[in-house]
Amino acid sequence: MKYLRFLKEKAKGYSLGTMLRLEFESLFFGIFSLVPTTGGVILRALVSKVFFKRCAGFAWIQPRVTIVHADRITMGSNFGVNSGSYINGVGGIEFGSYVLIGSNVTISSGQHPIEGELPPVFARQSIPKKIVIGDDVWIGAGAVIMPGVTIARGTVIGANAVVTRDTEEYAVMVGAPARMLRKRGAA
Repeated sequence: MKYLRFLKEKAKGYSLGTMLRLEFESLFFGIFSLVPTTGGVILRALVSKVFFKRCAGFAWIQPRVTIVHADRITMGSNFGVNSGSYINGVGGIEFGSYVLIGSNVTISSGQHPIEGELPPVFARQSIPKKIVIGDDVWIGAGAVIMPGVTIARGTVIGANAVVTRDTEEYAVMVGAPARMLRKRGAA
């Protein structure tokens, strides 16, 4: 009974249609995320055309990528994401063209509020914060992109970096929290 009350509380703010779409999306992305080889990549590219808000070109999605709230994600052409990555579009995500995402990257556009003691953090609704990732961006393996961040054109995010604020164009960002190491093309 407690669990049912908890589920009812978590579902506040979501219509029945939204909850069914999320379940359907989870089912399809879950099934197709396990299909290996080029055939799996092609299946996931076709599925993305159906679920994403906009997908301008071919989406190269490797196995074991988790995507939720795909209907709030747009992407330009030549988009690639490697195995083990997690993309949560609850607050909206705009990917530009020529974006490459390494393995085990987390990109989440929702943030749980932590102020106050009640209700428990687990029971609170996520606060949507849009993420914008510009053209010609490479996000290295294990990086984390926090809600509300804009990654400017030409930026490279180093492996395991945690991006908590906006970047400059053609910046090379490293560390946790990420800081600019240098500009691309600069020695």
